[in-house]
Amino acid sequence: MVEGIREHLGDVVGRLGAPLIERISRARHGRTFHPEGLTFEARVEPLRPGLAEDLGTRALVRLSPALWRGLHERFEVLGMALRFRQSTAPFDAQPRPGDTELLTATIRSRLTMAFSAFLTDASDFAGNTYWAVSPFEYDGERFEVRLVAIDPLETEGTRTERLLDAVDAGRAQWWLETRRTLRLAWHPLARIALTREVPVDQEALRFDPFRGVLRPVGFVHAIRRAVYAASQAGRPAHGPRGAARTRHSASGRL
Repeated sequence: MVEGIREHLGDVVGRLGAPLIERISRARHGRTFHPEGLTFEARVEPLRPGLAEDLGTRALVRLSPALWRGLHERFEVLGMALRFRQSTAPFDAQPRPGDTELLTATIRSRLTMAFSAFLTDASDFAGNTYWAVSPFEYDGERFEVRLVAIDPLETEGTRTERLLDAVDAGRAQWWLETRRTLRLAWHPLARIALTREVPVDQEALRFDPFRGVLRPVGFVHAIRRAVYAASQAGRPAHGPRGAARTRHSASGRL
């Protein structure tokens, strides 16, 4: 199958690039991409049966810049990683049985990846659309995934301050949408609403796009398997003293 060839090529590319990614992570003392982030608990409201219900009604959400540390709000790609949870277990750095993880970024497709830093509004986490780049399979269907901002809050400040204001106002929300591959129409699957910031050890927190009920397929996902493992191998096991970013340290506000 064509998809099998794509995934084989992605696996080869990932294995070739993995040693470089590990060296960069060691030199950077953190993730090669998305080195800093803010984590939140989110409410997940399923809008149709099936996959939405299997994801669960809660999520841990990490929002992060992909390229730079600090507040570089130009020439940047933003990311949103989600850990969906069916259980009532509290959110910390560790996954739980039944969790499903989804990684997205302001990259519409691999064809536009090189231009994404120019096309992203890097000053606003809550106002962007986030894409999963490669498709997934679930219950015999293959589809794409994106997160579309719902009525983002217009406010001032850094992107971190604007995000925290949006959470406080109940306006940090996205439609989780899917569309079948080779189709045009997107359909809402669930509503994601950030409810509160959660302090989490950012280095101990490790997302795995192959965890859960979504089965990643395609070239980009195949690259990720080796590359993500290499990046995690090069990172510290914990942040300084196991510390987590908090509202005050992340935003500089008192």
